[in-house]
Amino acid sequence: MDRTNDPASEPAYEVVWPRSPRGVQRRRRADRLDSLEHKRVAFLWDYLFRGDELFPVLAKELTNRFAGVEIVNYDEFGNLHGADEKERVGRLPSDLQRRHIDAVVSGMGC
Repeated sequence: MDRTNDPASEPAYEVVWPRSPRGVQRRRRADRLDSLEHKRVAFLWDYLFRGDELFPVLAKELTNRFAGVEIVNYDEFGNLHGADEKERVGRLPSDLQRRHIDAVVSGMGC
């Protein structure tokens, strides 16, 4: 009897997923603001790539485009990529809330 096509004669193997579980789980995104008019916008930077050139241009464009927008510059938050990075980033939610920040522009290099 030819058993080559008989599924019962085939070996069975346990299968494992070749990728690890996700380290960061998906979360719901914050609702998008209708406008930046009369909002406080924080600039965050890691002091690595040309933020000192980019942020002044962006601040000018935002203030020209949106009435009453207030920019809180990156130097208010300090370098978010340094020896105390973990602590600074950990404080960020309370820092943003304390300063009544409505939106953030993050200039972090990867």
